Amino acid sequence: MLVQTIYTTEQLVAAGSILLLLLLIIVWVVRGATDEASTEFFDRKDLRPATPAPSQKAEAPLRPDVEAVRVLRGGAFVGNRMRFKAKVVNESEYTITDVTVHLVSYPRDALLLDGRDDDVRFGKIEPGAFRSPSFEFIPTQDCVKGEIVAGVTYVDYRGKAHSLTTRPYTIRAVCDLLIPDDITPEDFRIALQGFHSGDVVVSVEEWTPRKMFEMAGQILTESNFSTVRSHFEVSDGFAEGKIEGWARGKYTGKQLGVELIIGGPQNEGGASCTVKVSGEDGAMVVPALEDLRSRLCSWLCPQCRSALSADQVTVLRRGGVIDCSYCGTSIGR
Repeated sequence: MLVQTIYTTEQLVAAGSILLLLLLIIVWVVRGATDEASTEFFDRKDLRPATPAPSQKAEAPLRPDVEAVRVLRGGAFVGNRMRFKAKVVNESEYTITDVTVHLVSYPRDALLLDGRDDDVRFGKIEPGAFRSPSFEFIPTQDCVKGEIVAGVTYVDYRGKAHSLTTRPYTIRAVCDLLIPDDITPEDFRIALQGFHSGDVVVSVEEWTPRKMFEMAGQILTESNFSTVRSHFEVSDGFAEGKIEGWARGKYTGKQLGVELIIGGPQNEGGASCTVKVSGEDGAMVVPALEDLRSRLCSWLCPQCRSALSADQVTVLRRGGVIDCSYCGTSIGR
């Protein structure tokens, strides 16, 4: 009887151990399922935003204001003044306020700002609107070389301040500060002997020597040089031409001479032109060289005769439409 009782107790212990083990397994399984569900929940919450309830209105994404507000610039010599304009365009969906356009830098040794204020303020610019203030300068030298940079500050609809700057505007109309002057061919040669000088070679793939000669003469006149002497001849299939020009500065009266020497196979493209500039003032030589070189281009604005950039030429060749960087004229087929 004692043996049977012990045996029964052992059975109970064994059964209890089994039950305890089963209970632990059940608890472990339930906790694992709960952890897995929690993990899926946080993964879903972290990676994917909850769908708003039908009564809620999801806010539409907005373009950053720094991309939606653009600043353009341009300039030209008007009479005896240099006029620079900055254009602030608000392409955002909100009104911008406290807009200030100011001059960051300009060649102060060659340009005098006409007026005491170098900034212009606007209370606001509405969506889709723009403001285009201008600054006028009085040249103090015959040759102006340098860049003008303007800055813009404004406050967006959230009260956040922004600051932008324009791309540098390079003053290129050096020859607009010259006056045509007459001189004899003999005096021209004598004067050049004591002048400072420099030269550069320009080649245009689309132009024949005859075309280069015609364009060079036109550009020289547009650059305010009087023609001293001009000739063009063809010998054994090779064309040569030469144009001489003379001018003086508006402000100092110092004299400037130019020689354009054209050459190349007759009726073939790729003609070259050697541009030689000689000046009484050495500071006039390099700016005048750069100005004439830029104008001796096969792609010019039909309105202001300014040279178009390589990117603009690419757009035109593909049949696109561009705006002249200097006068704003639309050009295209």
